[in-house]
Amino acid sequence: MKRLKAKLLKARSMISIRTYKRPMLFVILMMIIINLLILCVAAVIALFVDDSFDNFIDSFVNGSLKWMLTPNAILTVENPQMMFLAVIVLITGLILFTGTIIALTTNMIKEYFQKKKSGSGKIYLSNHIVILNWNNKVPELVSDLLHVEDGEITVVILADIDKSYAEKQIMNSINKNGAKDNSLMKLNVLVKNGDPLLTSDLMDISIEEAITVIIMNKGTYENITKDMSKSDLNIIKTVLNIGRIDFKNAPPIVAEIKRIETKEKIETMARVVETLKPHTLLPICFDRRLGQIIAQTIIHTYMEDVYLSLFSFEGSEVYRLKDTSFSVCLEKYSDSVPLARNGKDLFVLSLNDKVKERMSEVELDIRKIKTKHYKEATNLEVYIIGKNNKLDFILSAFYEYEKLYKTDFKAHWIEEDELNRFVEKINQSTKPITIVLLSDEAQVNDSLDANVIDNLIYLEGHLKRKDINIIVELFDPKNDEIIRDFNINNTIISNKIISLLLSKLALYDDTASFYENLLTLKINEDEEDDQEVIIRASSNMFDETFPITFANKKSLIVSIYQAFEEKIIPFGYFREGILHIFSEKLHNDERITIESADLLVLMKL
Repeated sequence: MKRLKAKLLKARSMISIRTYKRPMLFVILMMIIINLLILCVAAVIALFVDDSFDNFIDSFVNGSLKWMLTPNAILTVENPQMMFLAVIVLITGLILFTGTIIALTTNMIKEYFQKKKSGSGKIYLSNHIVILNWNNKVPELVSDLLHVEDGEITVVILADIDKSYAEKQIMNSINKNGAKDNSLMKLNVLVKNGDPLLTSDLMDISIEEAITVIIMNKGTYENITKDMSKSDLNIIKTVLNIGRIDFKNAPPIVAEIKRIETKEKIETMARVVETLKPHTLLPICFDRRLGQIIAQTIIHTYMEDVYLSLFSFEGSEVYRLKDTSFSVCLEKYSDSVPLARNGKDLFVLSLNDKVKERMSEVELDIRKIKTKHYKEATNLEVYIIGKNNKLDFILSAFYEYEKLYKTDFKAHWIEEDELNRFVEKINQSTKPITIVLLSDEAQVNDSLDANVIDNLIYLEGHLKRKDINIIVELFDPKNDEIIRDFNINNTIISNKIISLLLSKLALYDDTASFYENLLTLKINEDEEDDQEVIIRASSNMFDETFPITFANKKSLIVSIYQAFEEKIIPFGYFREGILHIFSEKLHNDERITIESADLLVLMKL
């Protein structure tokens, strides 16, 4: 008896396990078994009631089974008892079998739609961009991809994020950037809830078929070691996890990191970990980049506009032009402006990758221009309020500028607790002063930029001087509109700049060295910093009668290039605050002038 009871308990346990693992299959099997039992019982009864059946198989096939599968068959039954039995079989079949199948099918369809709505399940894709993890930079990153001119683009986001929330944030960013309906048609954005540390979740987004992989930083600033944050550890784990993927298209893997020490760790991993050696890893410390951009924007207000133009896919971008010299590009290429040398190659500014190699035989009208000695930089007194990871990089950039230009850049960090005493001191001073408000990056998403808004309110209410140059850093682009009515000279939207640079490096990884050099202050053997963007007033550069007229854009470029002994090259200008970039139709017979109030945008060579 005990042995029988044990077997029954074991059988019940097995049924319970099978039911839990495959509930739908179990239900279907149970319904089939129950229906077979009912058909067998009905066949036995029919065999005794109706003498026309020869045996059990005959009563089963031509009786009970036929009544269940072909309901019209009961119309041929003449025996009242058999008619009653056939109706019972038919009704039972409709309820237990057909009803169950309909219910299961309905449930399967419902689960299918729920899966698609929630972003779960396998997605079969190829040649797509993969974004791993979510932060508030992702919407800006995706919206800029609308301007890529390479046809249809598919972006898949794998992160621990609600699908509907993520899609709403992306659409808000796209609408804010004024995207056109025809550009929206070519961008496919798929959001899938999952964990990039799980290989199964990575395979669900067909990561092996991706052309680009971007790993976003979660922004968890809690340190777990002296030189590693929790979010950077997640980046390292994710890099190691995707290193085992057998990619079909050898995609660049761009990783957003917070600490410069993490970059060194990832570069070390790329050398010593066998699974990572075949991959192109680009760990980017964006806090350092932004620190340098903020420092340059403090020195010149329009610098941010230049960087946004270079980083964005809207308009002209930087491309690599292979096996071309500087002089040949200037002479023959009609839609490219050379900005930097890279061995035998050039980095050029052009409208897109297709037109960068256009050439035309046009004799350039080079004009001799009298120049002035332009001053590289001026003294500046800056006070920084607020603290984040970029503070040290901003101060470091000012120190490099001071060494480079032999001038006095005074940058002071002010504790927020000292804000009232600082304002009293500034009100009594008459010196030109710039105040920079840094945003606290450790805040949760719905509280981003709270300290900046709070400090702005205090400054507006207590500063008596109206000539103070206030520069504000924001993380959330939505807050730009909110604070616009304050007395602010410039707003730097950090997340937008990072997002644009991320997308640029991800899709054109062969330009990574250009941006690396562009955003790094390094003094060469001649005690100069090459590949640096500078903005200068034309009236301070030329000893000429304005306006200065040129036959076409390329004549302007080459004339200025030669006038300054091939040490700088112009690639745009500001007129009435609007940036105009030289990058297309440079040889067209179209006169162009330089006004005395224009600000020239130049690249140091």
